[in-house]
This record gives sequence, structure tokens and C-alpha cells, in this order.
Amino acid sequence: MNGSTDDYHQRRLHRDSERGLIFGVCAGIAEGFGWPAWLTRIGALVLLWCFPMSTVVAYVVAAMVMPQRPLRYCGRGDERSCWQPRHRAEP
Repeated sequence: MNGSTDDYHQRRLHRDSERGLIFGVCAGIAEGFGWPAWLTRIGALVLLWCFPMSTVVAYVVAAMVMPQRPLRYCGRGDERSCWQPRHRAEP
């Protein structure tokens, strides 16, 4: 196996409640596969129209099973340097 753990966490499916409309399932699937969220939502609506009960059950199960998206760093600079402990000069 050549993949790192960071690569694994980036590809894993999560619910994205910040960008989601209901539970964030479609937004999380879109982010996980690199698709636009609107395209995933349209696909979900088409499935809902064709298979209403199955789609509702699958959506609710996905909302319960998929973990919440982990927090992300939104500051300046590199994320790793932000979380590294800073050494203080002693007086």
C-alpha cells in the first residue's frame, strides 16, 4: 500500500452540514467524488422521482452512517505549521 493516511481521509465520504441543505449527504458525496454539489442533488432528485421509498430510506441511512466532516483549517499559511507547538524563548 502506497497511500498515506491523509490521502485516505481526503477520499473518505463524510456528511458536509455546512454546504448541505438537509443533512449534508449530497454535499458530502459530491466532495468525496469531486463532483459539483448541484449535480449530485439533481441526481438525488431524479432517483427520488423514480424510486421514492428506496431513495428516502437510502438517504436516511446514509445520514445516520456517514460521519460528520472533520474540521478544516481556514487560516493563513500552512496548516501543519499552525498545529506545531511553538517554542517560546525563556527570559
